[in-house]
Amino acid sequence: MSDTRVSVLTPAGTGAIATVAVAGPRAWEVARWHFRPASGKPLPESPELHRFWFGKLADGDEVVLAVKAVKPEPAVEVHCHGGRRVVRWVVEQFLAGGCREDEPPAARPGARRELTRAPTLRTASILLDQYHGAFDRAVAAVFADLDAGRVAPQLGELAHLAPAGRHLVEPWKVVIAGPPNVGKSSLVNALAGYQRSVVSDIAGTTRDVVTVPVAFGGWPVELADTAGLRAAAGLEAAGVERAERFIRSADLVVWVLDATADELEYPDDAKPADRWLLVLNKIDLEPSDRADVIPDVMRLSAATGEGMSGLAAAIARRLVTHAPEPGAAAPYTPALAEAVYLAHVSAAFGQYDAAAAILRAAIGPG
Repeated sequence: MSDTRVSVLTPAGTGAIATVAVAGPRAWEVARWHFRPASGKPLPESPELHRFWFGKLADGDEVVLAVKAVKPEPAVEVHCHGGRRVVRWVVEQFLAGGCREDEPPAARPGARRELTRAPTLRTASILLDQYHGAFDRAVAAVFADLDAGRVAPQLGELAHLAPAGRHLVEPWKVVIAGPPNVGKSSLVNALAGYQRSVVSDIAGTTRDVVTVPVAFGGWPVELADTAGLRAAAGLEAAGVERAERFIRSADLVVWVLDATADELEYPDDAKPADRWLLVLNKIDLEPSDRADVIPDVMRLSAATGEGMSGLAAAIARRLVTHAPEPGAAAPYTPALAEAVYLAHVSAAFGQYDAAAAILRAAIGPG
């Protein structure tokens, strides 16, 4: 029986587009034999990850050929017209090339569940890759290395993506903090695109933590507007305490400074540095002499919008230092991300059996 399989990934029925997957040792060889690029140039002798071509299959229908994986075995997808007859014809071309028809890879229930909860298009795309088996294929390669008592390179790649994997559904926590009247609420409203927080010149107006869901760079974020930090009493003191609690648990704190203030108030403890981002607000107004000498600060105006797109991009860069490439494997739940990280640490100390055991315990039955 052939080790190269062809299967239909999309549901049965007539649709605009259908996807046929081919995976196995001869997947690329058979694809090169049947596919004719529209450019007239032949396909490369070896598959190139994430490349795609437009052309015809066996001088018939126009299709798009995409390389989905190179290791541990080649895998390609053919995207064609969704009609039943067309899909069947595409499958038969690969059967004629020596492939065997197979059922589509079963998605793990967890991947399906997380996909339905994806809050952004970017995270949905990453989860769709895992639904189609990217993570399972990578872990199979990791097990092959660990069980043989050798370093598993793909485990390190998965570990780098663990922070992003923790937040494909659950948002990153970003707190807007600083002393009173620096424009924190205005900044939250500008980032959200609508008035979520009450804006006032009266210090202490924000007494509770106000949150709003947003997305930066396609990543889900819960943005929190907090009370101005200062010595206070009564209800305001309770708001300050809640603000400090949010700051301690945040993934990133955006500390706001007032460009017009004579005395700039910095956070008492800005460590670790990668959890804090300094911004200088109100640059549309006449700045104080102190505002020109602040190093490593983003200058912006929540009132006019100047610098806001740069702030959104900077937040995304701080939160996500490693993002999965299209089609790449990634741990797709917080539990899998934690297991991948712990397994990577164990493998780094040569404890390959322990690393494999951690992964198997987290993955469970297929």
